[in-house]
Amino acid sequence: MEWSKKWFEDYKGTSREGVSLRSYSNLKIGGPAALLLEPWAEEDAAVAIRICLEHGLPYRVLGAGSNVVLPDEGLDEVVFYVGHWNRVVRDEHRLIASAGKSLPSLIRQAKECKLGGLEFLAGIPAQVGGAVFMNAGTHEAETFDLLESIRFIDEGGELLEATREDLHPSYRSGGLGKVLITTATFKLEPRPEEEIKQNMEILLKRRAATQPVSARSVGCIFKNPDGDAAGRLIQAAGLKGERIGDIEVSSRHANYFVNLGEGTSAQLLELMQRVQDRVFEETGVRLEPEVQIWSNRA
Repeated sequence: MEWSKKWFEDYKGTSREGVSLRSYSNLKIGGPAALLLEPWAEEDAAVAIRICLEHGLPYRVLGAGSNVVLPDEGLDEVVFYVGHWNRVVRDEHRLIASAGKSLPSLIRQAKECKLGGLEFLAGIPAQVGGAVFMNAGTHEAETFDLLESIRFIDEGGELLEATREDLHPSYRSGGLGKVLITTATFKLEPRPEEEIKQNMEILLKRRAATQPVSARSVGCIFKNPDGDAAGRLIQAAGLKGERIGDIEVSSRHANYFVNLGEGTSAQLLELMQRVQDRVFEETGVRLEPEVQIWSNRA
């Protein structure tokens, strides 16, 4: 990717070439980005996106790296990272959270404000922007169940707002297309702090007992098919503990793949294919990836 620093003279924020994306990935996988931008504010991100559009620079938005597989060879693209956008403002029963705010931190802040409803997201190592973009959730609820509105920058570099009624989410997708989310407003319910705390503890204990929460993973690899669970299908196919290199199907939860050391994106993708093929052979169900797989565009 060819670019010039002169193009970004009106952009305010940091810009770094050849930054390894490995440290931005929960799996600790990924090569360098051609250019990593960390805009100071949403207006600066809008400026940078317009620059990319003007000069034909491909770009992506990276959150906490908890639901994405980054390529071993890196990305010959501009990567936006807004993890330092972590402000939260309270407005009565609402919390307005910046896209880079981590879910664990947001839930703790909601608890301190005695506002309940977000506890179902406890233990998910994502940021607000990613949770909205993917409509993150569990069997208890989804992010959009509490979402009132968002601010975002569209592909043309325009800063826009949308209410929940304007949006059309689906299972594990916010249906937003290519946008950079800047803030999300959640409408919550007043609850005693102790009740919120107890709800969080119950959910965290349940996840610790059934999921490899301390391992390097990107959460669930496959979407649950209608009326069934991907983890159950993978386990029934005898694939728990299946391994390619240092990437393994977790023995605790079969829909989690973990990096045991020096695993690579190539190994993960090969293991995903093996699991998909085996489950299809056994059941006729073709598992669909939930995780986002990034690669260099042709």
